[in-house]
Amino acid sequence: MLIGGRSLHFKNQEDYKVWADQQEKGAIGGGLFAKAGPEDYVGAIPAIRAVLYFKEGYSDEMREAIAQCFDDYSQIAKEHLTWLWQDEPPKGESESITFNKAKPIRDSLMNYSLMKAFYFLYTSGKEKFATGAWEFAVNGVSKWRSEMGIYQSSLTFSMPIHWVEENTQLFIELFINCAQRLKVNHGYAGYACIISQIREDKNEPTEAYFSRKWWAMDVGSPTKESNNLISGIKTVSWLTAINYEWFNKIQEEEALNSELPMSWFIGYDYGTGIIIQAGNLPLNGFVDEDPLPAVYVLLNRVLKPLRVEKIGSLHRGNHNNEENPLITGYRAEAWMKRFDIKDDQKLEYFGKLQSEPKLNSKHAFLDRRVDWG
Repeated sequence: MLIGGRSLHFKNQEDYKVWADQQEKGAIGGGLFAKAGPEDYVGAIPAIRAVLYFKEGYSDEMREAIAQCFDDYSQIAKEHLTWLWQDEPPKGESESITFNKAKPIRDSLMNYSLMKAFYFLYTSGKEKFATGAWEFAVNGVSKWRSEMGIYQSSLTFSMPIHWVEENTQLFIELFINCAQRLKVNHGYAGYACIISQIREDKNEPTEAYFSRKWWAMDVGSPTKESNNLISGIKTVSWLTAINYEWFNKIQEEEALNSELPMSWFIGYDYGTGIIIQAGNLPLNGFVDEDPLPAVYVLLNRVLKPLRVEKIGSLHRGNHNNEENPLITGYRAEAWMKRFDIKDDQKLEYFGKLQSEPKLNSKHAFLDRRVDWG
């Protein structure tokens, strides 16, 4: 069988049936593009993911904020969550445990000293090494690392695409509330390929493949990239959070009401910054239909001065090949610039914007609009 330009070989008919069943549910078999071929677990799945970057995770205030974010997320997702992973857990706790046996997150956070970093990963995979569209992860840097000023913390959560399409305002509300509690530096939310973090190396090639099909999809590990994103943003997306210190510089330079027309863009205050929503729903930038959505191109044009100059590599694994290369080096830099246009193309994308659906009250909080002038 030929998938994505690659021949796949299954040991028997049963392996094929397992793989086919996963595809019908939107999931992708583990190691699909790895050297050893596909395996019978879910290694990747498209979803809508939120990524938030904030200063620290060691203070009581911030740990309570993290717990409140998880409280809100788990109210929606708890019936789907199956496993908890912790990196270097405290004495008496396991590296992995089924979700129904896991301690409340507040209790676990109390077991970490201020000088100890923590990482919690809640997944929805059947097996503990599998992935799913429902995922929550938080990385809290220690006090001493935070004080060095070259490290930051991150929190991510994801939900199935169809769920977000049907419950758009719930997702946006969760994003706003988490950004406010965490006093985030910046962040974004939109399409992503959720890959198994336990078997990340084998599943990075699947994400690389999707990144060439869906240009608006996020790529890479938010946690591993966090320290490269202290001084700037990585990308724009459906929701983009920017702290006021950075946003005010943009506001001084740009006539935002004309550059980001209010029929398609809206800003929400989160206390220490602003969240910009671009369009009613997340867009994937499918290469055969609309790889450069006008809302993202025009938002990128405004926020481009805030983007970091270099990101390094978005993939770090060993399963690299010429027909489906990982997003590293110059490819990573090109990915960050994918929405860049020349000045003389601006009117073309404003024209294209006119045919896009305008914001409506089902998918946006029109009564909470920030007047950005």
